[in-house]
Amino acid sequence: MLRTNRLMRTRHRPLGSLALLLLLVAAIVASGCGGTESPPRTPDDGGDLSAEAAAGKELASQFCSACHGQDFEGVGGLGPSFHDDSFIRDHTEAQLVAFIKEGRPADAPDNESGVAMPAYGGNPRLTDEQLSDIVEFLKALQ
Repeated sequence: MLRTNRLMRTRHRPLGSLALLLLLVAAIVASGCGGTESPPRTPDDGGDLSAEAAAGKELASQFCSACHGQDFEGVGGLGPSFHDDSFIRDHTEAQLVAFIKEGRPADAPDNESGVAMPAYGGNPRLTDEQLSDIVEFLKALQ
């Protein structure tokens, strides 16, 4: 009888270990589910951008960020934020491309910083297509 009890115990031990292992795996899987969600992607970090706007973001990072900031939130005394900007919202793509091509003199009545914006953002080699891509990105920030 002693022998039978020992056999029964050894038979149950693997089943108990297996059940414990399954519970442990289930707990690990469950702890990973419904955890913290990633924040929604925004145009700032490349989320939800068309190919043109993504190219425009890259160009804006190179040619606009010195005055408008790396995050395009603006730089005090230089250039305004590109985010939620009524000037960008209120103008068409063609108007904004023309504006970038022309620039804005320091003494323009609507120039709030008093600092001139150079034509083509200081890079006259930018093509119309590249300017359109930049504007596409600016529009995505609105």
